[in-house]
Amino acid sequence: METVTLVGAGIVNLITALELVRHGYEVTVCDRAPDPRSDADWTAYGCTRGGGDGRMFTLTEADSYHNRSWNPDGTSNRLLERPVSDHGWLVAKPGSLTGPELRWAADFHRIPPGLAEIYNDDIFEVNRTAGDRWRELVSDEPRLFSDDTGYADGILRLYTESEYFQWHLRRNNRVGATRRVLSPGEIAQDYPALSAACADGTIAGGIEVVGFTVNIHRFVARLVDSLETAGVRFRWRTEITAIRWASGVVDGLDTAGGETVQSHGYVLSPGAYGDELLKGTQSHHRIQGMLGVWFTVPNVEPQLARSLKIARKGHRAEETNVTLAKDADGRPVLVCGSGYGWTGLNPGNIDSTELDVLFDSLEDTLRRFFPEAHAAARAAGTLDASRQLCVRPWTASCLGVFERIATADGGSLIVTGGHNTGGFAQSPVVAEAVVAAFQRRPHMMHERYDPRRYEGSASLRMT
Repeated sequence: METVTLVGAGIVNLITALELVRHGYEVTVCDRAPDPRSDADWTAYGCTRGGGDGRMFTLTEADSYHNRSWNPDGTSNRLLERPVSDHGWLVAKPGSLTGPELRWAADFHRIPPGLAEIYNDDIFEVNRTAGDRWRELVSDEPRLFSDDTGYADGILRLYTESEYFQWHLRRNNRVGATRRVLSPGEIAQDYPALSAACADGTIAGGIEVVGFTVNIHRFVARLVDSLETAGVRFRWRTEITAIRWASGVVDGLDTAGGETVQSHGYVLSPGAYGDELLKGTQSHHRIQGMLGVWFTVPNVEPQLARSLKIARKGHRAEETNVTLAKDADGRPVLVCGSGYGWTGLNPGNIDSTELDVLFDSLEDTLRRFFPEAHAAARAAGTLDASRQLCVRPWTASCLGVFERIATADGGSLIVTGGHNTGGFAQSPVVAEAVVAAFQRRPHMMHERYDPRRYEGSASLRMT
């Protein structure tokens, strides 16, 4: 039985572990954080367990965030040069960014519109494949998709501008996501929780689309239980610090405790926290952090009956995900996440003033769409207490990363990650691509998410 060591216990690697076990591999998972089933503070974890308790799949997750028009200076946008308070994405402390980070931002800004459209179509194809794989998982692993893990089918998209609403309707029609189109009156009738936002003109229209949500903390706890039952070994609080190289190939992994971990294959998926670990790979410096913020509010009567995506074009909280969930006492709540805050290579490089702007922007969305829930949380003092953040792995191209490197005994080390806001959504396809790589079979992700894609012609050099 071939052995595989996975570094990182976020959702991407946990789904990968499930697929590897199904194909007969002996799997060990190492993570620097505590067991996600423990009561450790959320700040001890990475993106999956550290952020709010909600994740979402739709067919348009992780789409390209590059503008489709050129500025006079030859760039497509300046989001990473403007702080959040100036309607940009920069949340890193002033003057703190290094050369590799500034070059990464420059590459993000100069992606041509035509190339961005190609990348976007490739991402959507991965999403379509992921939709098929998720349906298979729902059938094969019903314990993961139950009331206990907050599984809820269907997403309602909401828009505050008519023109933006029509643009997104065309996009969702194109990818086959649209189930039903709703006017503000129909939204108010079918979703009484949103009647106030419809009545005051906040909502211009909505689309019920293909998708689902889960409470990711409970989902991960159930998944880890299942993996342990299947024989996966977990090593919590084990930090992998470096790849051990021998004559240009991988000969193991070094831990912070001085141990060398060796196996036939390796999968590194450290999220936004692994730049030092990735030294010597093509992925080094390519995956950087994009922060998002979270609030949780009560799902008051009349309760919201479906998870949402809220689009407020031009707002600092331009896109907000609202996930149906239950708190620790079983009471219905809404887990709300939003925001883009670029940290660069260091996930902890956060300007507190700009972070507060993101939280204020998300609170404004809650106030507009869920005035009673917001007022109840503010009065009870639970709104600020629910503040959390997560730092998502991002790439300048908005494509994920899939890199293969030879090991000393003829195996492979694989780097996955950088899926922007789509790590959860695309995780079954990542898992499929990992197994294919170990079995020396082709997979579309091997080329499309290769970190060297279009290098030299698309200005994606990270030297």
